[in-house]
This record gives sequence, structure tokens and C-alpha cells, in this order.
Amino acid sequence: MVIKHKKLSVSYLGKAFREMYHLATCAGCLVDGYIIPVSILNHREELRIGQIWHALGAIKKFGHLASGTREGPHPRVAEAMRMHQNYTFVCASGSVPASIYTAAFGIPAERIKPYGMPRIDYLLDDAGQQDRRKKILHRFPQLQKAQERGGQIILYVPTFRRGKQIPYTQLAAAFADEPGTLVLLPHPQDKSPLPEGGNTLIGTGTGVGVLDWLAVADVVITDYSAVTYEASLRNIPMVFWPYDMDDYQDARGLAVDYQAEVPGPIVSSATEAVEQAMRLGGLNAEELSSAAREEMEANILRFRSRHLDFVTDDGGALPATPPRCADQIVDALQLQS
Repeated sequence: MVIKHKKLSVSYLGKAFREMYHLATCAGCLVDGYIIPVSILNHREELRIGQIWHALGAIKKFGHLASGTREGPHPRVAEAMRMHQNYTFVCASGSVPASIYTAAFGIPAERIKPYGMPRIDYLLDDAGQQDRRKKILHRFPQLQKAQERGGQIILYVPTFRRGKQIPYTQLAAAFADEPGTLVLLPHPQDKSPLPEGGNTLIGTGTGVGVLDWLAVADVVITDYSAVTYEASLRNIPMVFWPYDMDDYQDARGLAVDYQAEVPGPIVSSATEAVEQAMRLGGLNAEELSSAAREEMEANILRFRSRHLDFVTDDGGALPATPPRCADQIVDALQLQS
């Protein structure tokens, strides 16, 4: 059974009782966020609860790491609500995320397990990705036409900011004269102004998720988003535009050394972000020098070797055999037949 809800919605109280019932009767439980009844109740000793989180890793602080920041929980509330307690195991995909999870979830390191996450199986399924690519190009013919003209499909996937506007229109203006398509993927709760028409496409609300949009992406522009992890598994070049770094550090903070860890160029303007994206989008084009291509590939390998080493081969190479993350997680629940 899958229970999906918004904790701060009016309807949550009823669903919380439903969660309590299923926690009392289920054989195992998986969560991908902070679920109040999971953390605050006492459970049967034999019930195993796994946390698979909703991102492959962490660039920005969350959980207890963000406690006391402007965007994070208040320390007293986190303590009173026993935030992120009662997990039997927490799934991690690499050494760096594992060390961050220990602090963010406030649990012993031995509960962090190298099982990866189901989305890794999804992303490494090349046949599935090709099928999703065909479906998206068929549904949005402007993408196919843009590529036929030699243009690139650029995804912009920014981190959600509470109470802050994101400069989608600024990036769209910088991209206006390019032959490709800029696909904007705002968070569903983001109320920032969005451009209309031109060579931009609003991908949110179309029924196509971020993981599926990666199937058509030539380049990803982002900032502090964990889409960095997913894009690296698809060998997609990335450009990093942390336009509000100082403010974001004050509001929430970063969990990694940003300059040292992100696997792509860091830019300071929308114009530079577009220029770098168009350059890297020529991965298989003659205009991208072999040195630039090697540097880009080396950056992604270096990132995977530290952040996704539980599910990749030596040196960050993509695994020769599927890691079977979903199967490992189900096995870890030790369900009775």
C-alpha cells in the first residue's frame, strides 16, 4: 500500500490515523520523507522501517543539519517531534551522502546501509530511458524540431526557495536567440513568474517527472539541487548557477564544499549559464574539443566515485551489472512469506 499526502494539509489528520493503523498491522514500512507517526510512536519490535529519502544525495542541508536555520525546523520542534527517529535502516548511494545522512537524520552510522535507491534502477535502465525519450519527443514535437535544427534541449532545475522568486524569465531571456529549447522545471509550490512562448517550455504539470525529462536533456542547469546525482548517472553535462549563494547559505546552508564537489562549471550570470550550457551541449559535436570533453567526463566520474560509489564500479564507472537497489531494499525489510 502507498500513502501519499501533504503533512501540512487540512486532510492530514485523517491520513495520520490511517498511517497509525497500517504501522500497527504491516509487515514492513518504507518512507521517503519525515512521517510523523513513524517517528513519534513506539512500534512493534519486529517492524522494520526503511528510509529511502526523496533524493539520491544531498548538496544542501536538511533535517537536523538545517535545524535552527531560516528554512529549517526549530530545534525544539525537531526534538519534540522526534524528527527522523525509529528507522531500522537508511538507504545511501555513496560515501559522501552516507556521512551527511548520519548527521541529517541524527542516527548512528551503522544504520546507514549501501543499498542505493529504486530511482537508480530506473535511471540505469537504458531501454526504459530510450522509450521515455521517444514518448516525450512525440508528445512535444517542438523538442524534436529544435534538435533537427541543431539545437540543444536544456533543462533548468533550480532548488525551491521559500518565499523567494527564481529568475526563470532572466534565464529565458538569455536563451532567447538560441536554436534549442529551454525546459523549465519549477517546484510545484514555486510561485515565481514564468516566461510565455518563445523557445521555452514549462515541464512541470505536464505529467512528465524530472527523471523522465533527463531522458531528453542535452545539458542540465541547476544550483543546489540533488538532480546533480541523477544527471550524473545519465552522463549529462551540468552547469551550476548558484546566483544567491550568500543568501542561501544564511537561509539553509550547504552540506558539501560546493566549489570542490559539483561536477561542472560554476557561473555567476544567466548569460554565462546559457553560454556554458550551449558549449557543453556539443558533447558529440566537433566544436567541443577533446580536452573539454575529457574534462567534463572526468568531473562526472570524480563526482560519482565519491557520491555514488555504493552503486557504481571503481573510479565512478557506471556499473557493469545492475545494482538491484529495489531488491536489496525489499530484502532488508525481512518480510515474512
